[in-house]
Amino acid sequence: MVTLFHMHARPPREQNGARAWFARTPHGRLMQRRARRLLAAVCAALGVICALECVLSAVATQPVVVAERGIARGTIITAADVRLEQVPDHAALRGALHATSDAVDALAQVDVGAGDVLLPSMVGTRPTVPEGHTVIDVRLGDQQEPFPTGTSIQLASVVGCDEPETTLCTLSTQAVVMAAAHLDDATGMHVTPVAMPADDAVRVLAVQNEGPIIAVQGRPQP
Repeated sequence: MVTLFHMHARPPREQNGARAWFARTPHGRLMQRRARRLLAAVCAALGVICALECVLSAVATQPVVVAERGIARGTIITAADVRLEQVPDHAALRGALHATSDAVDALAQVDVGAGDVLLPSMVGTRPTVPEGHTVIDVRLGDQQEPFPTGTSIQLASVVGCDEPETTLCTLSTQAVVMAAAHLDDATGMHVTPVAMPADDAVRVLAVQNEGPIIAVQGRPQP
């Protein structure tokens, strides 16, 4: 007599028999071997990934400030010039700048290449206008090499001298370069922002349209 239990138990036996028959066929054995190889490959890949994650997590890193692009000496560093990058923690880089705020608005003391790590010795304080000074744009001679920002200079010219027989007269002995030279849209010429006493600024503005102005690095010895 066939009971309800036998009726429910028969399909699994039939299914197990079908699987056993499939495994005994050549095609079935081939598929099983392929499945085992695929499973082994997946397990191996997962093992490699886990190992790499363990190695990476074991390597300590530190943030350093890196130049996003080349920065010329004497340039005021902007946020677009630098980025923060994670690098392996190494004693040689522990003295580097670790926050972009330490570099932004600072003065580049040396030429910095793209990708270079910034060190404290490579940046300086942006110059401030000394008391009693004003800042004007000065048109230096065409062949004049630019001075880095923060450089103390003297300004001289062949015109505007008090003594007619003087070949070169001094316009200012207390000038400081405040920023890199830039193109003046009004004149189409390059001008350099320079801080100097107000009296010196009046002299410079009066003569710079009459002849070239020459900048000399440093201040005269007392």
